[in-house]
Amino acid sequence: MKTKTVVVVLAVIALAGRTWADPDNTSQTSQQLRLELDLSDGSHIIGVPVIASVSVQTPYATMKLPLKQVLALKMGEDHEAVTIDMRNGDKLKGVIHLEPISLETLFGNVAIGVEHIRALRVALTGGALLAGEGPLAFGGVNWLPWRTLFEVQGDKLVSLPKVRPGFSYGHGGNGRGPGLMTNIGNPDWRDYSVEFEFCMSGVDPALNPYGLPPDYHGGGIAFHVVDAKESWNECGGSGYNLSLSGDGAWSLGCSYNWYCRVPTGYGNPQSDGERKLAEGKGLKLDPQTGNKIRIDVCGTRIQIRVDGEKIVDVRDEKMLDSVGEKTLDHGGIGVGGCHDCMIWIRNFSAKRL
Repeated sequence: MKTKTVVVVLAVIALAGRTWADPDNTSQTSQQLRLELDLSDGSHIIGVPVIASVSVQTPYATMKLPLKQVLALKMGEDHEAVTIDMRNGDKLKGVIHLEPISLETLFGNVAIGVEHIRALRVALTGGALLAGEGPLAFGGVNWLPWRTLFEVQGDKLVSLPKVRPGFSYGHGGNGRGPGLMTNIGNPDWRDYSVEFEFCMSGVDPALNPYGLPPDYHGGGIAFHVVDAKESWNECGGSGYNLSLSGDGAWSLGCSYNWYCRVPTGYGNPQSDGERKLAEGKGLKLDPQTGNKIRIDVCGTRIQIRVDGEKIVDVRDEKMLDSVGEKTLDHGGIGVGGCHDCMIWIRNFSAKRL
């Protein structure tokens, strides 16, 4: 079978009578409007809204905004000043006057006063996610390949131990390890589920001048990637990352604007903020046949399964906080191998929750 070589470039960095977007039941086929409210007491409520639009007074006009065009709404401390992120990428600031918001929820109809709302997100359940931009189409999305070459081998997308022409590869250069990224910073990628097989298959001698054992395998999976750069010397590194080690250890964390604060080489790595959400041991990572990964992000809830076993089920209540002008409530995904470990993916699918 012929293979297709591609230049690649990653710093691994709910409701009776209605279809409900539960990450454990994602069979919905039609789009539906849903609101997710984060309340000032830490509560989180999801429901179908009665209202179809909101009005906001800006310095230059009063605007009536259809909810289907809104991504998120963040309230000021006075519960009148508001920042609105639109689905097309626009951002509006102004004053909003809302009556209590009525929602149909799993526990019946409720009305939430605006004084209790910290943030509001609008989701379109069901339907396809945007494919994004990138030279490599695979699994229904377009990938940006970074740092090494990749090729399609049958049903797999596989890294090659060949440096991407023009990239300064290595520990003393601008980064190591193959990677793929899709939909960096895309606001359409907010509540979603991704499933795929991921394999970290070991270090190839052609990219192993550092004495790593050939059977070393490690890497990671990034999601809600707001920003990322191919070079670890450029400001980027904003998103969540599931780090995987060949010995079965794993950790889930996030970072804001992580990069090496030197012109070239690995050195002086800093960020505007980092936090760890979960960690563990005992995963059986297979360097030959790979492992099945599923990641569900719905509101502030993150669930991760490896080979059908749920290893993560957390809510990151700081997801909506802005650190270093980055907010980790949206963005695409990426996969990568660390320390020159080769990788492949297979049977990739992504769907909106």
